[in-house]
Amino acid sequence: MGGGSSAIPPIGMGTMNRSIVTSNRILRLALLSPAVLVLTLTTLVPILYMVVSSLYRLDPVLFNRTWPFVGLGNYVDVLTKDPMFWSSMQKTVLFLLYTITPQIAVGMFLAVFLFREFKGKALVQTLMLFPILTTPVVISMIWKYFFDFDTGFLNVLLIKLGLPPQTWLSTKGFSFITGIPGIGPWIASTLSLNWAFASIVFVNFWQWAPFCFLVFYAGLTALPLEVFDACRVDGATRWQTFRFVTLPLLRSVVWIVVFLRIIDCLKVYAQIWVIFGNAEPTRIINVHLYTIGFTMSDYGRASALGVITLFFIALILLGNYLLGGKSHESSV
Repeated sequence: MGGGSSAIPPIGMGTMNRSIVTSNRILRLALLSPAVLVLTLTTLVPILYMVVSSLYRLDPVLFNRTWPFVGLGNYVDVLTKDPMFWSSMQKTVLFLLYTITPQIAVGMFLAVFLFREFKGKALVQTLMLFPILTTPVVISMIWKYFFDFDTGFLNVLLIKLGLPPQTWLSTKGFSFITGIPGIGPWIASTLSLNWAFASIVFVNFWQWAPFCFLVFYAGLTALPLEVFDACRVDGATRWQTFRFVTLPLLRSVVWIVVFLRIIDCLKVYAQIWVIFGNAEPTRIINVHLYTIGFTMSDYGRASALGVITLFFIALILLGNYLLGGKSHESSV
């Protein structure tokens, strides 16, 4: 009779709870369905259409649905008969390496260096947002003018300083590389060590290094300050604090930045096309894909190249995900 007896739920309460859970689940699915539908129509359907198109020899003149079925013929042409495919893939990998590595390094350096209070800090952070907020086409046009040999700002500045002007947009290799006896020209050609490729790398670096800085700075603000106070008490130098404390704590943030920058660099097109068009020394896979599809009007082969590029991107992102996951587990 006393407090030892447990309350008995009213009859039908369990059925009512299940009904509420089911209603909430239906409501969540209903709220998500518009976004899922939009993503399906804008992502999955075009991908499926590209895969189907890659199996046909599309006729650009009679653009109808009587195209001849060629199966994997377009893929064979891309992999074996396209002289620019492997070159563009190689340049894409080099572009990823040359852009992401310095962006991560400089972004991390700026974040650690500016992670302190000083006069004008808010102004500096605001100014660093300008390259990110500017469209790639505008940035490319500005730097194309800066790189111009005759009237460009960089060469005018060099002349004012008494230095010879530089051919910033030249496709010739760096003289200190090509001057190596025997293998110099081969190294410059294989690794794209020329002024033209360096120009597009620099433009991309200039625009997106501030993004890396902002993400790393946000990561630093989330770290516990007690850890750094303990390092100072123990007499650790700045480098020791960064090497053994800051960097391990930011390891997951670093992999997130690498992941985002890989995705963005694999989409780069406007910056290169505005400055160089489809020139061979700077033709990464996106520019080559556009050239085949819209300049040569070979839509079937362009679709096959798009599928191969999609597979290539998936492999890179999968590798980054696996490496990032193992790195995060080892740091926990």
